[in-house]
Amino acid sequence: MRVLRESRGHAARLLELLFSGAVLLSVLLVPAITSVAQTAGQEHPPVLVGFPETSAQQLQQDLGKKGKLLVIDVRGPEDYAAGHVPGAINIPIEQLQKRLEEMKVPKDTTIVTVCERGGRSSRAVVKLRKLGYKTSSFCRLESWRKEGYKLETGPGKPGATP
Repeated sequence: MRVLRESRGHAARLLELLFSGAVLLSVLLVPAITSVAQTAGQEHPPVLVGFPETSAQQLQQDLGKKGKLLVIDVRGPEDYAAGHVPGAINIPIEQLQKRLEEMKVPKDTTIVTVCERGGRSSRAVVKLRKLGYKTSSFCRLESWRKEGYKLETGPGKPGATP
């Protein structure tokens, strides 16, 4: 009987140790996993379906025409400096509304937003539509590269970046 009680006590202690180890592990790992997942989500969110996409070929043609065309690279300054569509200005998506208001961009301006894979730039189109810019679309920088079009590097011109 005594042996049975002792083995139950050992089993209970073992379960207690396992549980406390699992709790400790979850306290340490969950924030790290969450942080990585959030960062990854910010890097390349999925493209929003149902919003107009401008092909790299079309954007290249439009850049050569005269008219009201504004190309906005919605990535961060470091990514923009590493390579962007020629003539594009850098306005990170978080600053889009504020910067457009500061720049007094007319509502009839055709705006094409650009990011690496289309996730941020398609979300920028949603913001632009809410702000009253009806002729807005997005273009993927990866398609620009695949077409072999050249990129500019370096920071934007003074006044063109936030």
